[in-house]
Amino acid sequence: MKKLFLSIAIVGAVMMAACSAEKKAEDKGAELKAKIENCTNPDSLKIYIQQAKDYADKLVKEGKNQAATDFLNEVTPAVQAKDAGAAIGLTGIKLEAQADSTLEAAKDAAKNLADSTKAAVNDAKNAAADKIKDAKDAAADKVNEAKDATKNAIDAAKEKTADAAQKGADKVKDILGQ
Repeated sequence: MKKLFLSIAIVGAVMMAACSAEKKAEDKGAELKAKIENCTNPDSLKIYIQQAKDYADKLVKEGKNQAATDFLNEVTPAVQAKDAGAAIGLTGIKLEAQADSTLEAAKDAAKNLADSTKAAVNDAKNAAADKIKDAKDAAADKVNEAKDATKNAIDAAKEKTADAAQKGADKVKDILGQ
């Protein structure tokens, strides 16, 4: 008999632990919604609505704007059924979450635009620097070509002058030697 009672007690303890673990695993938002739907006391309802607002604010502050909007979309009908005036406060939070989402999207778009503009400016700077370098190299090549041409002309003139001087010297020798 003791074994039977002990077995039943163990099975009961295991089932209770499983049920309590399952309750803890439930979403806090679903828990708040259920509390609001099942509440009959106006004072308790105000507390549950405040908890729902706080939970939505917490989601917004964590950057989970879509989750906050979804939660508020689920809870608002239950709140309106119980207290239409309190639902207006939830709508304000919903609008704030949507505004935050829009603001984040705008910030991301502006950052992407700034990044692409910086990239375009850097590309233009690099292209201009490349063109300037190419122009400098081309000018240096032309200067070197002009130097080489001048040197060749000078060398040719020296050679012709030397040849003419040699021919003149040879003629003088021929005249004197005759």
